Amino acid sequence: MKISIFARLIISYAMLFTLLGGISVYFIHHLDQFNKVIRSIILQDTLVLEYSTRLSDALLSEFRNDRKFVILKDEEHFENSRKAAYEFNLTLNDVITRTNSTEIRQFFTAIDAEHQTFTQLVQREQELLKGDQSYSPESFAEEKNKIADSIIDQLKKIRLASEKNVLGKIVNLNEGGKNAKNFFLIISCIALVTSLTVAFLITRSIKKPLDVMRAKTIAIAQGSFKEDLCITSPPEIAELASSLNIMCQKLQEIDDIKSDFFSHMSHELRTPLTSIKVGTEMLLEGLSGELTQKQQHILSIVAKESDRLIELVNALLDLSKMEAGMMRYQFMPTDLAVLVKKSLDALAPLIEAKKITIENRIRVLQPVRIDRERILQVLHNIIGNAIKFNHENGTIILETHLRENAVEVAVHDTGPGIPKGDLEKIFLKFQQVGAAKGGTGKGTGIGLATVKQVVLAHGGKVWATSQAGEGSTISITLPLAA
Repeated sequence: MKISIFARLIISYAMLFTLLGGISVYFIHHLDQFNKVIRSIILQDTLVLEYSTRLSDALLSEFRNDRKFVILKDEEHFENSRKAAYEFNLTLNDVITRTNSTEIRQFFTAIDAEHQTFTQLVQREQELLKGDQSYSPESFAEEKNKIADSIIDQLKKIRLASEKNVLGKIVNLNEGGKNAKNFFLIISCIALVTSLTVAFLITRSIKKPLDVMRAKTIAIAQGSFKEDLCITSPPEIAELASSLNIMCQKLQEIDDIKSDFFSHMSHELRTPLTSIKVGTEMLLEGLSGELTQKQQHILSIVAKESDRLIELVNALLDLSKMEAGMMRYQFMPTDLAVLVKKSLDALAPLIEAKKITIENRIRVLQPVRIDRERILQVLHNIIGNAIKFNHENGTIILETHLRENAVEVAVHDTGPGIPKGDLEKIFLKFQQVGAAKGGTGKGTGIGLATVKQVVLAHGGKVWATSQAGEGSTISITLPLAA
């Protein structure tokens, strides 16, 4: 039974959600327990430790300032002692109110009683000092020391008890964490293996036919219209593959009609164009009588345009032969630098007209195995395009790089560049994406298509790179001579 893509995805999602749901419920429960323990540590144990430290600091401050007042009789120390006593009472009342432990609250209540006794002794001694009455400072000091030491000891016991309580809770958390970790590892491994297996099988059943279709669409974009797609499942993709085969059939028919049309038209046009060219030359030579200057000018234009049309017709015929595999090539070892110089010499008038700067960085390399005339045509088209679509006073850089068993030739211009989505289109017939970005608009759209056919016939590659506003680079590779 053929299962649709939607049904496959629903089944896989249901399995995954069931596994994830079970794991989530288990961990939510354990996290809730962990959170309760952590909240207890933060809100109770940590609070007790913090308040115990604050109480110790306040008591020591009160005790020190009291001793200084007794010795120095300085009112400032008296006020500092009172402030410390106030802070101690405030903190003690706060912690008694906030703690939930009955045992801890009893400890702090006992401390409160002892501190009241301590405060009473301090107040009594301060009254005696202010009234200049005689008394025994040593007995007061001894009694206050005993009370302060007792309070400090009790605070230490509270801190130790809280720390022990925190440690116990942390140990319990650690044990619970280990158990949860082990359980999680086991469940995760099972879930991971199951998920990967299901995902792999479903993805493979969908991706494999999609990859085949993707490769087919790339082939269609490159002009291959073979009806060779055979996909049976999933049903949706099988229907799409059948539609693509039908489209390929129609495109092939249209391409055949188009190629036949251009081939026949080119043949039919070449003869009358040649007659027009010969007749125009005869008129310009004065064989039919003397011409006026205006007539000569008009006939010169006719001759020039006739030459351009004949070149276009010849280019179309050549491209048709290349696409049909009927073009013959004469391969021989050739110095590429010589061909580059020859192409630059032929294009010199165009270069001077636009004041283009040429940076010829072609290095002396090993000879390449090429058809000289066809590669000269390739160089002429690539460099000509770089001139045509460059700015006034622009720059063209020609470079070569030695690759494995091949030479790479790169022609870089400083024109407006080519949009990323159009980098593949420029090698298709009758495409002029650059013309809209500052080009002359007088091209035929078959120059780079011819370049691609010639380079591929040589066993090389051709591609374009570009960045908006920073120019474009057309690169080709040609095989080295053995």
